[in-house]
Amino acid sequence: MARDGAAFRRVVPSPSPLRIVQAPLVRMLLENRHLVVCVGGGGVPVRTDSKGRQTGLHAVVDKDLASAALAAELEADMLVMLTDGDFVSENWGTSEQRDILTALPEAISRLAFAEGSMKPKVDAAVRVARAGERALIGPLERLGDLLDRNIRTEIHPDVPDGIVHV
Repeated sequence: MARDGAAFRRVVPSPSPLRIVQAPLVRMLLENRHLVVCVGGGGVPVRTDSKGRQTGLHAVVDKDLASAALAAELEADMLVMLTDGDFVSENWGTSEQRDILTALPEAISRLAFAEGSMKPKVDAAVRVARAGERALIGPLERLGDLLDRNIRTEIHPDVPDGIVHV
């Protein structure tokens, strides 16, 4: 149990997903040109025992890390994560806030971000970038601008200067 404002809530572990059980089904649907909405937060984490049986765990699935795991299984060339802000920001909400345009996974992973907010998105983007692909983080309401790279934080393995601020 942990305090959550004036109340308490039950807390459980949030292990990093290793794979998505339904990835083959998602792949088949995509190959047949279906729009698939998947790996939202709150999925059921499972463990597979030595006999191949799956049992549920008392844990929570982080949607961003699950998305990175699915992207890896699908061999996606990009992961797009939607949020409220135009950029991932270093020192967010302070007078020293600096918006990040592009970053190497090693460079951005050294920065501190809010747990349960931007940190899972950055961790997922780092996972994708370390696999040699690209991750975009930006606002849902400006998806066109995000995909056109007018606004975004892009994390990938080819940033010459480590981190480029806006």
